Amino acid sequence: MNGIRYKIVDKVMDVPLQNPSYPGFFMGAYKTAMASWVAEHALIYRPSIETLGDAPLVRINSACFTGDIFGDRRCDCTEQMFSALDLIGESAGLLIYHFHHEGRGLGFTSKLETYKKMDAEGVSTFCAMREVSNRNDLRTYASSMVILEDLGITRLRLMTNNPLKKQVLEENGFEVVETVPIVSKRKELKSYLKSKCAEQGHLIDFGEESSGDAAEASLWKRMA
Repeated sequence: MNGIRYKIVDKVMDVPLQNPSYPGFFMGAYKTAMASWVAEHALIYRPSIETLGDAPLVRINSACFTGDIFGDRRCDCTEQMFSALDLIGESAGLLIYHFHHEGRGLGFTSKLETYKKMDAEGVSTFCAMREVSNRNDLRTYASSMVILEDLGITRLRLMTNNPLKKQVLEENGFEVVETVPIVSKRKELKSYLKSKCAEQGHLIDFGEESSGDAAEASLWKRMA
């Protein structure tokens, strides 16, 4: 895996998710380590791992504590997560949630410093993050691949707008049979999403814009 090899040091699987919006879902957890560095990862899946079948839906999901926990609406991260869970509810699938990916791997403090600079200077998240840390993305997907290997998943339908995720998986022997986009239609996010396209090559069909009021109301109600 590009010279980086994580090992699994602990895992827990098949804990029922007590959420009426997602009946039949289960939770799992992995702990991976590389040298002395340890990271934890959550799994949300349906139905059981044994019955996911060939080429299940998979979402490699980066933590967004500002949105996922506190309901901040600057980004589309939380919408993507719940949209992925909705798709898994319609089909067999798995979401891997990487806690250490918060702030694109730079952490919560750097992320809030980035937000302050964005608000004060009106710059994009990528410009602000470079000013704060000289980097705009420290995420790797080695842990994702170790987890997928352990689960016996080598063929998948990847839920993403980011072609880098597909590229990294394929370079490491996984077969991505389909890419399933997850795009927010909130018009206030258009500039933010365009910056993702410009800076990271995200493939986003903006299509018809929406105020997102109904979708947002449903989303935040589920979070409450």
